[in-house]
Amino acid sequence: MADQENTQESTSTIIYLWKIPIDKTYVTSLIGILKVAAAVLSLIAFICVASGRSDNCDDDYSSTYNYFEFVSISAFFTLIILWLIHTITLSSRLFFKLVPWTFVDLIYCGVYIILYVIANIVLAAQSCGKDSNKAGAAFGFFALFCYGGNAFFAFQSWRSSRNRPPADTTASKSPDYNAERNMELY
Repeated sequence: MADQENTQESTSTIIYLWKIPIDKTYVTSLIGILKVAAAVLSLIAFICVASGRSDNCDDDYSSTYNYFEFVSISAFFTLIILWLIHTITLSSRLFFKLVPWTFVDLIYCGVYIILYVIANIVLAAQSCGKDSNKAGAAFGFFALFCYGGNAFFAFQSWRSSRNRPPADTTASKSPDYNAERNMELY
């Protein structure tokens, strides 16, 4: 009996931490790891650019730095929120079941890819000779590559979910119409 319980626990993908359900397969999946890597790289890029601010460069390039900081910190917070939604299984709860999460992942990855491309190119071009800004741009490009990988896997997941037939095809299938049989009923 105890062996049977142990095998059920080892095959379970949900573990409980302080009575909060955590999806172990999502945390260890490639998409989950890419989200964490992109979040960490975004935070490092933000810290690099924020620490490299000076009065000499702010006069000429403050809009560049502000835009990059906005993109990197908003990407960080967006990733953390979406990672938590998937990790603590909120995506499978009542209201959240209505949201097409694979499509949401695909859209936010596409938006942040565009934002990061613009921010990284502008910051790399206008680094004001500061090594911290160059490092911020480099970490921004690394985060961009993580977003690209995340978008690729989100697209594959979204495409496979679109090609999959509905779960219960017999219940949603309309019955065959037979005029003679229907006339017999009346």
